[in-house]
Amino acid sequence: MYNWKIIGHKKQIGAIEEDMKADNLTHAYLFAGPSGIGKFAIAKMFVNILQCPNNLCHECPTCIQIQKDGHPDTIVLKDTEESIKIEQIREIITKLNMTAQGKYKVLLIKKAERMTPEAANCLLKTLEEPPANTLIVMTTDNARLILPTIISRVRLLKFNAYSTGFLEEKLADLFPDTNQETLKQICSLSLGKSGKAIKLLRNADLLASYRTMYNVLCEFLEDTPIYRKFNVIEEVLKEKKDVNEFLDTFTHLIRNRLYQGVSDGSNKDKEQYLISLLEEVENTKTLLSHNVNAKLALENLALKTIS
Repeated sequence: MYNWKIIGHKKQIGAIEEDMKADNLTHAYLFAGPSGIGKFAIAKMFVNILQCPNNLCHECPTCIQIQKDGHPDTIVLKDTEESIKIEQIREIITKLNMTAQGKYKVLLIKKAERMTPEAANCLLKTLEEPPANTLIVMTTDNARLILPTIISRVRLLKFNAYSTGFLEEKLADLFPDTNQETLKQICSLSLGKSGKAIKLLRNADLLASYRTMYNVLCEFLEDTPIYRKFNVIEEVLKEKKDVNEFLDTFTHLIRNRLYQGVSDGSNKDKEQYLISLLEEVENTKTLLSHNVNAKLALENLALKTIS
């Protein structure tokens, strides 16, 4: 029904459109899946469709305000990489109870897993008895970190990363001037995440940074002295944004090693080691989402690389 400007996710978008078409909207939605795959973009487009009086014209004041996060009836709680506290949720709930100028009062929360238990329980009361014409749309990179009581009161839509083959095919149509080898590498580095792949395609400096990080991690994964691994972590922590780059690139490297296999005669042992290391990377991401000290979390991961 609409041009979502999103690669894939047809099933999930179809479910959202069906709810709108049947006038059967749930009062709260949770979009769950890996970061960088377009969940938040879809959530924002969903809200835009609902609020626009002209069937998503992209030109009216409402559309422009939503695009700039300035719409009075659309509250957007972006990810600041900090915990979402109960005071923030209380303030938002007060705003949700105010009279709407348009059709809906909407709350859009990115990375809802960052809510503290107190904040989540405060929001839970609103989910149980939402004000009239109120819609809450949340996204999360890990649904396991959301309270089960919240999960039970929302419509959960799960999103997945793509195979590199599918992503490569779609991006080749969108970026026909990109050479195939670069495209293949980007799709692999992005771990099947379309949003991240597009960022890498549009930002040569970012792509160069990922390539450099990959080369650094090749050494990191080997039997390098632990003090040198800790030095790498010190460099990564100089810029907070590099932590996600470090972990995503590390995941990419480990997967590559798993796919390539091992030729030293101890395949099973090496394979098990890489699988367990992959799990440790995911555990580290979970710890960081809970605001655990990044240096300690990454140094603990470095210790796990000693096979």
